[in-house]
Amino acid sequence: MTSFNPVSQPAGGQASFIAVDWGTTNLRAFLMNQDGHIQAQRDSDRGMLKLGSAEFESVLSGLLGDWLTPDLPIYMAGMVGSRGGWQEVPYLRCPIRLDELSEHLFWLSTNMPNKVAIVPGLRGDGVSGLIDVMRGEETQLLGALDWLEEQGRTDESPIFCLPGTHCKWAQITEGKVTQFSTSITGELFARLNDESSLVKGLPKSDLLNEDAFKKGVLASQQTGGILHHLFSARSRFVCGELVADEVRDYLSGVVIGHDVNDILSALIMPTSPVLIIGSQALSTRYGLALSSLSVSSEFLAANEASIRGLKRLANRQARSEMNPTTGA
Repeated sequence: MTSFNPVSQPAGGQASFIAVDWGTTNLRAFLMNQDGHIQAQRDSDRGMLKLGSAEFESVLSGLLGDWLTPDLPIYMAGMVGSRGGWQEVPYLRCPIRLDELSEHLFWLSTNMPNKVAIVPGLRGDGVSGLIDVMRGEETQLLGALDWLEEQGRTDESPIFCLPGTHCKWAQITEGKVTQFSTSITGELFARLNDESSLVKGLPKSDLLNEDAFKKGVLASQQTGGILHHLFSARSRFVCGELVADEVRDYLSGVVIGHDVNDILSALIMPTSPVLIIGSQALSTRYGLALSSLSVSSEFLAANEASIRGLKRLANRQARSEMNPTTGA
């Protein structure tokens, strides 16, 4: 399904570029002005997983319609640049300044009148020393830096947490990504919550049972390791320490609790709040897990971070084209 959702026209001039967030399941396009205000939005459920490599251009052209004009460059972030996407774009190696992403955009050859670029992902070492990769989150991190800069907080070097199917943790110092680590927290919980004997036959709810979640977080801080703690969701229910509608949120607390504990134990304890970039629901859970360790957090919506990041890239690219000898 494709939907066309114009939004109210803000003050701030005419559109200057198109921002595209193309993930595994959804495609979203935004008509933007140079100040980062959304002038219109169009959405589609034609994510990467539903498309062959030859279909991306026609899907994007069909979605954009009358936005296809030479004066509106298109900047795309997300899994569109992955293996299996429109075009696999090589990862950039860390450490790297996030503003340098604009110097490494991958420009596609298309039949569209617009110039079309994909933002490259990053590769680096995780807290274990093992290689790690991200694609799409680098743009959100750039947007988060833009958000902090707007508040006059450029001297901070926070830890960033980007929860989701694969949760990313990143440290940024003076605008440079020095290290990041990925946990498969969301994917692990989804499999356990859908298929495992730990929750078979137990009720589901979209509402967070905060007390049950906190019990799971506290369990994750005990000795024994995650495999032992996961089974406690079953044993505590069977023995009456958890009631049926507590087990799933308890299990969520165990999984997220381990993610938070394991990553923070490998990092210097943050002096500023951990900045969580994601959905409100997931960010609430991570905030609770962090607070159990007396670590404060703050929230930035993933959508806003992506838009801010693409705005910053687009503006730097425009300045670079106007002043090719001095750069952005």
